[in-house]
Amino acid sequence: MRGMKRRFRHCAGSAGLLVAGLCMVLTPTFAQDSPAQAGKVPQKIAGGFDKVKILPPGAPTPRAADGHPDLTGRYYPNMAGRMLQGAYPIDRTITRQYDPEKTPQENPVFRPEAVKKFEEATPYGSCPPGGTPTSITTQATEHGPMELVQKPGRLWVLSEFPQTIRMIPTDGRPHPKDPDVTFNGDSVGHWEGDTLVVDTIAIDTRMRNISVGRPGDAYAWLHSEKEHVIERFTRTSTNYITYQITVEDPVVLMKPFTSAPMSWTLAQDPNDVWTEYICSENNEDPDVYKNVDEKSKDEYENGGKK
Repeated sequence: MRGMKRRFRHCAGSAGLLVAGLCMVLTPTFAQDSPAQAGKVPQKIAGGFDKVKILPPGAPTPRAADGHPDLTGRYYPNMAGRMLQGAYPIDRTITRQYDPEKTPQENPVFRPEAVKKFEEATPYGSCPPGGTPTSITTQATEHGPMELVQKPGRLWVLSEFPQTIRMIPTDGRPHPKDPDVTFNGDSVGHWEGDTLVVDTIAIDTRMRNISVGRPGDAYAWLHSEKEHVIERFTRTSTNYITYQITVEDPVVLMKPFTSAPMSWTLAQDPNDVWTEYICSENNEDPDVYKNVDEKSKDEYENGGKK
């Protein structure tokens, strides 16, 4: 299910999104189509989406041996603790990460002279690299998980798509004087009470900020070499973790952008497993196709023309 959903994403404007759109139009929400209102016998929905609900907080925040909150876990960018898809009849309060009435968010305010240069949507068909903070924020539309692995003095942040591995020291050390520029940037962390604060600089300027502000690839924007990202991870209970970012970039932004506190929920299925998702941009080794019979090859390459 997950792989199929994401393949639709890379067919933007094609039948994949059309099908998803039709599903959304033809399928009402739970609130609109509840058995009490419609007088219908409840029916089982593929994927168990009929059982999706907002998770309770669960047990109190787990603690590591050093007394800090233990952030370790696999989390989803919604209130249900599992993969969700927009085409299914799910109460939209479950899919959102914050309540705009309680915690409103002001979108990034760009410098007038920077708009043309830095506001740049993700090109169709491209394979965006993972990076900070996009590998986390893009899950607002990708619906993928974030996995945190915490050990004394270190935190690993893993994302499925785009595939990303970040290793963050959490012992309060400073940035190196001359950090290497990478897509993840140079990250260092320290604890402020029960919140882990991660400070990142030296982020490659080819890395687009996706869903940093308005969600979606269409609102992506580039940044300057002066970009500075501050992330805050707060585990408020066993089932919930809050993620909030602040982005400073005096070349691009009129003022720092701070997101609303975004809720992520702990995966509830013990069999919830990692899926390898790779975007190869059609650059596979041509030898892969040498053993394909000519008839199948011809049908594949010319089927669209016929």
